Amino acid sequence: MCTIQRLFIYPVKSLPPVQVSSVELTNEGLRFDRCFVLVTPPKDNSKEAKFLTIKKHFKLMLFKPTIDDSWTKLTISHIHASPPSSITVPLTPSPLSLLQNKTFEVSIFGTTAIGIDLGEESASFFSNHLGQDVRLLSIGGTGRREIPGAAYLPSQHNALSLALREGLQPQRIRFADAAPLLITSTASEEDARSRLPKDWQHEDIIVRFRPNIHVDVKGQLPAYDEDNWSSLLVRSQSDEAQEVTIKCIFRTVRCLSLNADPDTGEMIHRDRQLYGLLASDRRVNDKFPHKPVFGQYGFAGPSGAILRTGDQVFVTERKQRTQDPEADKQ
Repeated sequence: MCTIQRLFIYPVKSLPPVQVSSVELTNEGLRFDRCFVLVTPPKDNSKEAKFLTIKKHFKLMLFKPTIDDSWTKLTISHIHASPPSSITVPLTPSPLSLLQNKTFEVSIFGTTAIGIDLGEESASFFSNHLGQDVRLLSIGGTGRREIPGAAYLPSQHNALSLALREGLQPQRIRFADAAPLLITSTASEEDARSRLPKDWQHEDIIVRFRPNIHVDVKGQLPAYDEDNWSSLLVRSQSDEAQEVTIKCIFRTVRCLSLNADPDTGEMIHRDRQLYGLLASDRRVNDKFPHKPVFGQYGFAGPSGAILRTGDQVFVTERKQRTQDPEADKQ
């Protein structure tokens, strides 16, 4: 029996995660996931700000976010700062408190969201540690943006809704790259870890792969079996009446963020660079044939359901296989 082993939310895009034991599902992914983003403000009078991504700014690994027990405050600390340095912002900022704040447009993979500037304290905190002008934005406007369709096959993009008991639930995202969820498995984790030098095979590499849902397949399924998952059913052990459907839509191609060292905020040593270690045999997405794959993008519902570690996971549908090996890569 497979189960959810770990759950992660990433309150600020490209910063490390907060690991949680339970989290609410929304139509934009997990509650509080990627609801903030760091940007460099425009130098002219335009509204478009450029977001910071970990694949180019490895120092983002050095910020540690935590959420208080009441789920009202987000505190972000710099792990190497001396004396200690941190800021605290509301996890759900009041719209009234932000009425006079600047807004920016943030385009991510071709679709745009509105971001509201959280002010000078947070801007100074990040700017000082990163050595450049940086602003922290909260999701504004409708609180969502369209899922970038260019990344998916047309048939998948047209089906980004869940037909559940209460009707069709269209899916959107906040500041995530391209999908509401990223799902990985323990078997794939073990295979990737085995590629590291022996002295580093204890490393918690999952923090570099940045999933939302990490499934313990308990030796029942092989590494990278998730390549062929199409639909999952999650059954709660705490609420027998609750069932969650997860649709897997795209084999996740990885970027150079895999090579960010969580301890130093720099490029990791060559023999520990997971991007290259996987590229030899994990280039299995023919839309991005030069990039390694690890995990699957997906979405889930119904909105309002609670996912918990220990929940049972069943693979209910697999992608149809054909005799054409190239078609199997879809």
